[in-house]
Amino acid sequence: MESALKVIKTYKKGRFKSFKNYSAAVAYAKSGYKQFSTNNYSTTATVQEQTSNFKAPSPQDLSAFKRLIESGNLEAVKNTAWENPRYLISSGDMPAILQMGSRYNALHVAAKKGYAEMCELILNTVGDPKFIQWHYGENECKTYVNPAQIMQDLYLNTPDKGLNETPLHFAVKFGFKDVVRVLVSYSQCIRNLRNKYNLLPVDIICTRKCQENETLKREILMLLEDQYYVPVLRAEGNACPPIIGEPFSPTKPLDKDLNKDPKSPRVELRAFAGPMTKTQAVEFRKKWKTPPRIRLSPCPKRGQGDIHDIKSSPIAMRLEDTEKGLERVGRNLAEEYQVSWKEYWPFLKDFVDFRNDDGLTKFEKYLQQKFKDYKEKLFYSENLNNNAYVPASCEDVPINCQQMPPKMDAINDIQYLCDKLCSLSSELDNIEKDTDSSEFFTPPSSPELIQDIDDHMETAEEGCQIFIEGFSPSDSDYAVYNALSSVICPETYPCVYRWRHDMQLAMKRDPCRFDKKSRRKLFPIN
Repeated sequence: MESALKVIKTYKKGRFKSFKNYSAAVAYAKSGYKQFSTNNYSTTATVQEQTSNFKAPSPQDLSAFKRLIESGNLEAVKNTAWENPRYLISSGDMPAILQMGSRYNALHVAAKKGYAEMCELILNTVGDPKFIQWHYGENECKTYVNPAQIMQDLYLNTPDKGLNETPLHFAVKFGFKDVVRVLVSYSQCIRNLRNKYNLLPVDIICTRKCQENETLKREILMLLEDQYYVPVLRAEGNACPPIIGEPFSPTKPLDKDLNKDPKSPRVELRAFAGPMTKTQAVEFRKKWKTPPRIRLSPCPKRGQGDIHDIKSSPIAMRLEDTEKGLERVGRNLAEEYQVSWKEYWPFLKDFVDFRNDDGLTKFEKYLQQKFKDYKEKLFYSENLNNNAYVPASCEDVPINCQQMPPKMDAINDIQYLCDKLCSLSSELDNIEKDTDSSEFFTPPSSPELIQDIDDHMETAEEGCQIFIEGFSPSDSDYAVYNALSSVICPETYPCVYRWRHDMQLAMKRDPCRFDKKSRRKLFPIN
């Protein structure tokens, strides 16, 4: 045994493996772990132990890393972890211990300080498969389980040595609501682990801080309960009416029997509100399915007011808008209940809410790409009209590069694009006028087109308008317009601001186009 220890010391990555007999050890040495595992009668999968290619940090380095977390320096913590993953993952594939006495890991330290963004950074880092591959230096995982999910589980549910408390205990007892929200958003987080005194997280809410803040206690209590969501289920092409589904949660997902019948249209999740408690979810769904009705008064003094109330009522929204009426009602309810809202938009291919910064940013990028595509088409057309050489690939250089507009801000760039489109349109009109009248003519039965001077001037001032699906507003534009926030910052979202302005002009010119469904269904003309 002593001689074996001396030999193993010469190999830094050496490991011991025990065997029941000498023949088993010889067989393992000759054929490796795969052959050895198949010769055994055990059905347990044998996994090759993985080792890191990085040097373990010293206790002083770990203490310095702990101070970075306590200071809230997100960028420094992220850079340090990616330079050496051993700051977060120890040699035993466990969370690295940053405070030896109480055995705090990085998540304990961040949760105790109340840094929600730091907690999310740590969990997302150890849960990133690229981070695990960087740690082990392998392109493919050789295990039958996901090591990233295991590492997240260990960080969330490993207790400390002193009070046997997890990071969730720390966040709850110090009243850090945002940290609690981050921790419980991960499905691996176990909310019913007990500490040294046999207490659950729900039993120690605000015991170390904010004990008199009853509102904060209720909010944390709601977060510790199962989080439920209320969905909208729609069939492709609206083959059947939309459904407000039963509340679901990560532990109780959507009913799998929804698409069990092959003869029925397949329904998919198209919007959802939440998270909220089960009681709130049931109440939310009930109010969503049966909105309050508005009673008309025969009194003539309230005649016009009644019509306005009906047109803005939830029932009217659902009737006048078959594509997004149900979502419009749910959107307003989510704002009333102060819960998050997400709905699917096909042109973005994502679930977003246009009333927050994340949704507006995605819409801004989409419109920027639309303007960029139109700008490239204009430049191609200009070069084609001037008999210029148009490159076949990105490596070729066009002759008329001087015709490209200078670098401008977003608003001026859009105005340049619109002006160019209008000039091209006028050139096409002149070409049509110069052609032979015998070839192109207007039939005598056609009425003479009379264009409103005000509309013409307004169009000339504003330039050509670009919408989601082309140069004229569609149902998608109208749906997004109703889903937008009431205030749009022109400096932050210049494309969205310009698009909404164009939509307002279009609705002003043709109000009947956007209101004809509601007038036909709710206010028939006798």
